[in-house]
Amino acid sequence: MALLGYNPIPCPDDILERLAWYKQVNGLSLEGLGKQMGRDPEQLADWLTGRHRPCRRNRKEIEGFLICTARFPSPKFR
Repeated sequence: MALLGYNPIPCPDDILERLAWYKQVNGLSLEGLGKQMGRDPEQLADWLTGRHRPCRRNRKEIEGFLICTARFPSPKFR
């Protein structure tokens, strides 16, 4: 992505797909994503694999995290 100067992977609309997209484009492990979000990596794995769906409160927290990171992206991809 740094070579291209942009991100060629389109950002999906679904919140969990967006979370997986964020993880992928930033090159994060589940542990790294968990650390950024303050979440257990096992819980994230359950959500991202579809084993469990986050409750409404958690969906709002995911949405807030993604909005915040969109405003202040990782310096790696500015």
